[in-house]
Amino acid sequence: MPWWIALLNTLAALASAGFGVAALISPGLIAPPSPKRTESRFYPAMYAVRAIPLGLAVGVAVWLPSTSVVLPLLLGVAVFAQIADAVIGAVSRLPGMLVGACFAVACHAAAIIALL
Repeated sequence: MPWWIALLNTLAALASAGFGVAALISPGLIAPPSPKRTESRFYPAMYAVRAIPLGLAVGVAVWLPSTSVVLPLLLGVAVFAQIADAVIGAVSRLPGMLVGACFAVACHAAAIIALL
């Protein structure tokens, strides 16, 4: 995999993990409270337990030699998770979440293609 694709994947994955940490620290930073959403720690915690380990795993895995299907599988899971984040961002009218997730989808999908 070209180094620049690995670097973009690392940045996208670490950003996802960083938003997971931010959600735990201050839920209102990620999804400001509204009449439909209250500032609860439940949903940010649910997001964080996915985003932090997956983001760190992808951020490290793209730099390791790919000798099996593990890396493409991990990147595929990351693509799926980011597509779900993009849909949630669109439905919730959170443009930053939509754009960030779409960027991560592009990075992770490019890495899968580069591995093939």
